[in-house]
Amino acid sequence: MILTTLKGVITGLILSLPFGPVGIYCMEKTMIEGQKKGYISALGMVTIDIFYGLIALLFITNVEDFIVKYESWLQILVAIFLLFIGWKKFEKREKIKKIECTPSGMIKDYFTTFFLALANISGIFTILVIFTTLQVHSEEPSIVAPFIATGIFLGGATEWFITTYIIANFTKVLHEERLIKISQISGGIIFAFGILILAKCILKIL
Repeated sequence: MILTTLKGVITGLILSLPFGPVGIYCMEKTMIEGQKKGYISALGMVTIDIFYGLIALLFITNVEDFIVKYESWLQILVAIFLLFIGWKKFEKREKIKKIECTPSGMIKDYFTTFFLALANISGIFTILVIFTTLQVHSEEPSIVAPFIATGIFLGGATEWFITTYIIANFTKVLHEERLIKISQISGGIIFAFGILILAKCILKIL
């Protein structure tokens, strides 16, 4: 099962490439609030990668109709959330303060990205493509599942630890005004993602 776990690691690495609105959000969180908060936020997304990976492996035939039926409505919720987060960050003007990593704050960071990623249910199809490419299949998927889940976690958690570490150390040499500007630019990008997703969903429904 070492090979199966390795395939899970590769899947986790691919899914955790820091692109897309949630990835940008985690990177911006790291730049402004430090590695710990950025990494905790990223783990919320990794958790959903594991969850959707298991669904793709075990139950895809049972949920495919549900995904097709409700995907657009779920993506509208994602778009609205992205618009809210993007606008809030874009218009933010206050100075950066020392961040305290309280348990409640870290839980909030984790579940923000958790629910953002959860609503992106079409991600299951992306995982299916990866599984097909890597030939992840078995007559006993329930036996394979724990090894795939472990691999996805190891790949995603490792990649985001390295990513947040590099970003956190890079931003130490930046001035506060530049960090605030980066935060506003990130907010603008997230807001743009929200508009694109919302427009795509509305056109699809119409």
